[in-house]
Amino acid sequence: MKTCTISRLACAVLLAWMTPSLLAATATSETASIGLKSTKEKGIVSIMTDPVLSGGRLVLKIVALNPTAQPLQLRAEDVHVFTAAGKEVPLMSLDALIAEAKGEQRASQSMDSAHQASNYSRPQTSTSNSGELNVTGITGANDAVGRAVSQRSRSETDGPVDPAVQQQVDALKAGILQTREVPPGKADGAQVVTDKIKFGRKEEKALRVVVSFNGEDHEFNFEAPPAK
Repeated sequence: MKTCTISRLACAVLLAWMTPSLLAATATSETASIGLKSTKEKGIVSIMTDPVLSGGRLVLKIVALNPTAQPLQLRAEDVHVFTAAGKEVPLMSLDALIAEAKGEQRASQSMDSAHQASNYSRPQTSTSNSGELNVTGITGANDAVGRAVSQRSRSETDGPVDPAVQQQVDALKAGILQTREVPPGKADGAQVVTDKIKFGRKEEKALRVVVSFNGEDHEFNFEAPPAK
């Protein structure tokens, strides 16, 4: 049997190109904010990011198209976000986001007003004449940049919940992905919000998102949106 006689450096380069995470091209952050699509035999998944990180967090819209004759589930636990170094970035739970809206997490009081709960409204999904998913109807955190989060201080009292805060809570419950049933031949989706993303000093500022849908993994690689 012939042995490999190429240099160690050449071997290292070859192995790097064989790494699965590098096989997919990395899209620009601008492209990711417009929308990325993955088409496979058992389903189609599209994602769209907000143009900027919201308080260091990624706001991600996910829409799945079910081409089968049976209903399918799109679940929050099937969405995973990784840094370029392979470190997984946790998703914020619905309870944590609601707690922030109510002002129960004191640390959230200094958060940028762009990260209000009302920013995560339920996406409106549709398909074009060619059958491609349209994720442009999903609204994100950039819709409410500049609004003050005045409701939080009032909601920390023992009095009734401020109506504006309750509206934010209702929007969270409707828009944040938990478990959503996608009907046959239809598209549906919701939004996820990551924890604050921390990159190493020399680490590439890129992200990899993997969405498992109907037994298939849909992978998306893109540059991280800039911080606001």
